[in-house]
Amino acid sequence: MPDSLHDDIGVPTYVDHICWLTAEDHLYTLDWPTPDDYVCVSPHIYMEDHYYGRVGTLTRSLMSDGRRVTAGDLVLMVLERLSTKPYWEWLILAQSCPERHALNAPLARILETAPWRVDHPLGITHMGALAGTEAIQAALWSMLPNERTAIVMVEQRILHEDGQMGYGQRSEPYGELGDMAVALEAGLGQGALQVYYSGKRIIRSNETTTFSSEALGVIREWMDVYAAEHIILQSRLGLRISGSTVLHISPSKTVCVPHTDYQSGDVWIQLADKLERGIIRPDDRVILVSWDNDRMISGCCVHVVHLPLLSRITLNQEIKTS
Repeated sequence: MPDSLHDDIGVPTYVDHICWLTAEDHLYTLDWPTPDDYVCVSPHIYMEDHYYGRVGTLTRSLMSDGRRVTAGDLVLMVLERLSTKPYWEWLILAQSCPERHALNAPLARILETAPWRVDHPLGITHMGALAGTEAIQAALWSMLPNERTAIVMVEQRILHEDGQMGYGQRSEPYGELGDMAVALEAGLGQGALQVYYSGKRIIRSNETTTFSSEALGVIREWMDVYAAEHIILQSRLGLRISGSTVLHISPSKTVCVPHTDYQSGDVWIQLADKLERGIIRPDDRVILVSWDNDRMISGCCVHVVHLPLLSRITLNQEIKTS
């Protein structure tokens, strides 16, 4: 049985609004030969070249009206759509990929440029895709009753990866990655989505068959504990376990696994999409499972009390690429 790091049904967090955007690779252009913001991005290039023993790592850009859109810009887009509140008690920002402006952290820039005030800003790094579920626990630890929190997850891969072999890494067959920004309006007491943090687990073996068996055991356990009707897996986790687009959790339950993985926002984007299409409905219970692309998984259970606000921002309408 996998090791249990933390299991705590505890007090739920409530989510009333999900706002999200995605930025697929085809929206990006390659910076060549040298980007005009080289001074901002050069620390990342130096570190990448040094770490992998490379020379001249390239970067890529998401362009709008002749300027580069950064992860901080993506955060502002989803936050502006999330709410018209004049302030938030908490802003929890989870970001693991490096910000294009290496010397100007996005959280500080957001707080300075946004029209609303935040009492308690909190930045979380180095959690990768696990932030999709672990940020729920961070919010629960932080909030007091009657406080509202904006939970934001963003990732933008600014370094151009010319194939995994170029970095001396093995090929990754488990789908593609996409960039995104996802914002959740969260609080305590009551709301549209009642969210319980389920915990983290370490899968002991990385061997394919054993990994799948242990991971499925944890997932079934969580589904039984919460009497859940649906399961949403981090896209790459689903492909890692099943090797196909459909994973059979039990004879009566299946889950579709999208080929593109949107990193820490992936499970919330999948949930929002299924809520929008009526696949998941009021009074349903859903287990969300995120994965660190190694041997750790994290989960939470979402009980749909009623439909939340759902705001999808389509970048190909708002961003003009060169």
